[in-house]
Amino acid sequence: MNKKKEIRIIGAGPAGLCAAIHLAHAGYGVTVFERNRDVGMRFSGDFQGIENWSISEDFLSSIQRMSIRPDFLCQPYKQGEFFMQGNFGGTVKSDKPLFYLTLRGPLKGSLDRSLKKQAEDAGVHILFNQRMNPDQGEIIATGPGRPNTLASGVLFKTDLHDTIMAYLDNRAAPWGYAYLLARQGQATLASVYFKDFKNGFNHLDHSIRAFQNIRPFSMEETRRFTGYGSYFPTRNAVHHHRLYAGEAAGFQDFLFGFGIRYALTSGYLAARSIIEGSDYNALWKEAFGRQIYTSLSNRYLFQRFGAMAHRFVIWGTTRGDPWRFMNRLYQSSWSRRAAYLPAERWLKRSARNHGLKKTWEII
Repeated sequence: MNKKKEIRIIGAGPAGLCAAIHLAHAGYGVTVFERNRDVGMRFSGDFQGIENWSISEDFLSSIQRMSIRPDFLCQPYKQGEFFMQGNFGGTVKSDKPLFYLTLRGPLKGSLDRSLKKQAEDAGVHILFNQRMNPDQGEIIATGPGRPNTLASGVLFKTDLHDTIMAYLDNRAAPWGYAYLLARQGQATLASVYFKDFKNGFNHLDHSIRAFQNIRPFSMEETRRFTGYGSYFPTRNAVHHHRLYAGEAAGFQDFLFGFGIRYALTSGYLAARSIIEGSDYNALWKEAFGRQIYTSLSNRYLFQRFGAMAHRFVIWGTTRGDPWRFMNRLYQSSWSRRAAYLPAERWLKRSARNHGLKKTWEII
């Protein structure tokens, strides 16, 4: 790709802003167009986890290498709790951070607000309330397309100590999982589900009861929210010389839905490909392509084997080194390679059944 001194980026999420920061540091003029009135408007001030196991390099080391300052909430957690129906499970303990807890939304201390300030400090122009077509930008980072997974959640004040808990039960989160994240008296509890979308808040209510049965806690000043994700595999994130990054490219963990790390990394790599004139597809495939494809196989096997798969994940994380177990879960193996093609066919059928536009037809 030929170098240009003026780069237009569509979307001011983590992928778009990370790309903008790296380009601006390299001397490019960068304008970011965002359709909303501020950054992080998809989110409600909820806690989210940044996984730290699929890539061997620690997350903090990764973003510092990308020239991103970790001046947002980025709290490491080496311990959590994992349960399934019947309260089978236990405590997860690791020598390495398993998660980094962060805050999303247009709030002080959030990832979104931090990236906005870092971009502006680097000289990036961010234009809000601007709807742009993809053919008007060099980097497309517009977030997810039409959803094929939903989340129903609640924010609240609580007497819980700082904790991370996950719960696997198809009644609480069909084909998905529920989670509870608490920090300094504030908490986020959500159900992430891949089917039965019409009953989202019923899933949430079941998840609340499940966590309360495990450990009772107070819930005050509750605020409910909904979210969505779009999970589709891609082999080509370049379309008509435009580079797709983050969720716009389908860069999301298919098993558990983590996407922040892939968003930041893909934005950085999109910028690198422009600066260096290198192959963007080759860069992202080397960095995390194997993990993306393996996560789709994991999702397919997870749903095919149901409770057996739930028990396998809980057993592996509570009875050994959980970081090593999760890292190996995202590495290629003969079983996951064999599962990939049927997994891809299954995902396409699922998209047709839900009437979804398929990302692989766009990019």
